[in-house]
Amino acid sequence: MTAPNPPFTSVHLPLQKDLSLANRLIALMPADDRAIFLEHSEMIELKVQTVLTRSGENSDHAYFPVDSVVATLLPGNSADGLEIGLIGNEGMVNTSLVLGVRDCAFTSVVQGAGRSFKIHRRSLQKLLAGDSCLRIVLNRYIDVRMSHLAQQVACKNSHTVEQRLARWLLMTRDRAHANELFLTHEVLARMLGVRRESISQSARSLQRHGLISYTRGYVMLMDAAALEQVACACYRSDLAVYERTLRQPREINGQMSAQDAGKALL
Repeated sequence: MTAPNPPFTSVHLPLQKDLSLANRLIALMPADDRAIFLEHSEMIELKVQTVLTRSGENSDHAYFPVDSVVATLLPGNSADGLEIGLIGNEGMVNTSLVLGVRDCAFTSVVQGAGRSFKIHRRSLQKLLAGDSCLRIVLNRYIDVRMSHLAQQVACKNSHTVEQRLARWLLMTRDRAHANELFLTHEVLARMLGVRRESISQSARSLQRHGLISYTRGYVMLMDAAALEQVACACYRSDLAVYERTLRQPREINGQMSAQDAGKALL
């Protein structure tokens, strides 16, 4: 597996100062539940190219990124496989454990260095037992991931490489919390499942219109608002699905029972 080196860097966008709230799924839990989760988890540093899960192999840990970015890869004909998703502080790596499955369907590789909460499957299963808010939140998140994967299939068959590249750059920016990214043509081609020549052509077009600056693998998003106009509607659709399914943390954060938290998500 390969991933860009150095990691996503530079101009950081706002990130929750309280790291216990930095991952949105953790932030959705009531304060008491969140405290218990933090007791059973640990904060770790993730380095670029670290493989967190391998397709077809058992895994004992789940990860909740804080300011790191993890790529999800589907095994394929290429050495790297096809990249089918990015996970940042909006999500969780290794959702199979929520379903009680240790055998991983995907390979997960750190693509942007940073921090993440790490929890063992046994601790996770204990926290998921019964009518827990965490179970409700993670079940909802799995539904979001399924929707995003379906959207990606439709996107690949319906939109141009330039539209999809703009979308993926925005997705990466959102998860890396940075406007400056290190992304080689090889990585971008893997992300979109296209030839490097197609990436070069689309990147030149975006740069010519002043939307990005691309030099030796470094991509600077110069005008994110304009880039969103170029991106396919899938970008906004994915955001809408996430917000509609999980809602904003402020709506259910704070002291409440698991039952009340569940009602707040409905």
